[in-house]
Amino acid sequence: MATATPSNLPPSAEGLPLHCVNHPETETYLRCNRCSQPICLRCAVRTEVGYRCKACVRSQQAIFYNALAADNWIAFGLAALVTLIAWPLVAWLLRISGFLGWILAALVGSGAGASLAQLIRNSVGRRRGRFLRHFTLAGILVGLLLSGLLTGLFLSSFLAFFSLGGLFFLILVIVTAYQTLR
Repeated sequence: MATATPSNLPPSAEGLPLHCVNHPETETYLRCNRCSQPICLRCAVRTEVGYRCKACVRSQQAIFYNALAADNWIAFGLAALVTLIAWPLVAWLLRISGFLGWILAALVGSGAGASLAQLIRNSVGRRRGRFLRHFTLAGILVGLLLSGLLTGLFLSSFLAFFSLGGLFFLILVIVTAYQTLR
């Protein structure tokens, strides 16, 4: 059974092994179906239309990302501000509710993360960025630390507003916001 080859391939290379463009020591018979570069299995990305090299996949994905450079910092600042304001109230509520706090954290944590992600997405004009979720995560952590420091000044204990229920709530918020901003 003869295989079809692209017209830009030299006829002498039809049956001979090629060498991967990224790993010259690796022999391969596989080519990117977009740019026809020889790629090995480590470099190949399986798509719906065949195997492509990572450079072609990245250039195709770049079409979907239209965020500005300032959008990352908006996401960082907004996540830090929301966490700075909301965390003491949430931590206090979870601490006084006892075991009910765990149930409350499980029910409300994912919703709070999704709400934060939608607030960030609306504030950046619904643009998508490759690193928007990373800046949001960093903003949540910075807001959490600042909140802990500020409440530690008034309550004389840095860990006064940290509990296992609060940690569970925080993990749900981070995971949901991170996945929503993908």
